[in-house]
Amino acid sequence: MTQAAIAIWPPPAYHLGGRTQRKYLIESHNFYHDGGAGVKGVTGLLPRERVLIALSHQETDRVPVDFMATAETWARLKSRLGMTENEEVLRHLGIDLRHPRQPYVGPPLRQHADGSWTDAWGVRRRPVPHEHGTYDEIIHHPLAGVKDAGELASFAWPQPEWWDAAALADEIKAMDAQGSYAIALEEFGDPGGIFEIAWYLRGMEQFFMDMAVEPDIAYEIMRHVARFYTGMLERVLAAAGERLDLIWMSDDIAHQHGMLMSLSSWRDLIAPHHEKFNRRVHELGSRVMYHCCGAVRPFLPALIEIGVDVLDVLQFSADQMDPQEIKASFGDRLCFHGGVDVQSTLPQGSPEEVRRVVRQRIDVLARDGGYILAPTHNIQIDTAPENILAMYEEVGSLEGRKL
Repeated sequence: MTQAAIAIWPPPAYHLGGRTQRKYLIESHNFYHDGGAGVKGVTGLLPRERVLIALSHQETDRVPVDFMATAETWARLKSRLGMTENEEVLRHLGIDLRHPRQPYVGPPLRQHADGSWTDAWGVRRRPVPHEHGTYDEIIHHPLAGVKDAGELASFAWPQPEWWDAAALADEIKAMDAQGSYAIALEEFGDPGGIFEIAWYLRGMEQFFMDMAVEPDIAYEIMRHVARFYTGMLERVLAAAGERLDLIWMSDDIAHQHGMLMSLSSWRDLIAPHHEKFNRRVHELGSRVMYHCCGAVRPFLPALIEIGVDVLDVLQFSADQMDPQEIKASFGDRLCFHGGVDVQSTLPQGSPEEVRRVVRQRIDVLARDGGYILAPTHNIQIDTAPENILAMYEEVGSLEGRKL
């Protein structure tokens, strides 16, 4: 059994001294804990142990936590804490996961005189300034002119070997020398998943038109993207498979008030590629964390059917996204990651409001395990550092504030 496929056995709960207690055993780590009921039940867990137990739908000493932020937010938080390195911040916040990436070693990426740049897929972007920084905006879709699916065979698709899997394995080894953290590999969804990369290549409006009137083109573009990601998956798991706990795949198929397409269209054109990819993830001993913003509730049964293990981001400000209902309906089959809102709670709430929401999320979503608390997306620059610190302080992960 590989470490990435660690089995966790929860012997039956028993009653002792007025407290419900559980025993946990993780085979490859050889550790054993007796603990009290609730999320404070197990003590002394290492970060990776905490995450793996939670992903096995068992309660832990505290809920595991993750962190994502824009570059501007990182800089502001480091300044507030008097720190210079991201890792210092992660340790201070008590973050249980790490997100290493493969270095790009492929053909040089074009930088254009107007400040725009072309990525490995041939998609051209330009930085668009805002009050506190920039975002990249797509200005060229390389497959926009395709008229027939047969033309796709001649496109210069990127190759998995353009990314250095061996260097990723070395980076994880260096991390392991400093601590035991769960590893989530996010480059299968950032900058985009199977559906997202497809519309980056084609253009969003044109791709939706394809789904309706030229489905062969839509399907074939996604087949090529999925084949690339499967090749990359096999390379990284061959290099570092025993340490890759979560494969983070993304496809935003929802908006604030509903889905971007019908369930039947998704099942016919998009789901087959994800199902095949997810099956390969499981065959190679890891888990699938699937990112989707918005009102994704209607598709949750179908996402479970195609092998999603963990749902990210839990945007409860969207329609039909009720945490209690979602936990009750799917919590025995699906784990959750996210839940702390970056639209209103973190940027607009007080530290006390942040703490209240964090406690609500833990009380509902961490019951019987299966929850990693995190922001619902990258924390934006309009969030005060005090609110970020309040989030992790309430969990009990903040340095010097252990529960």
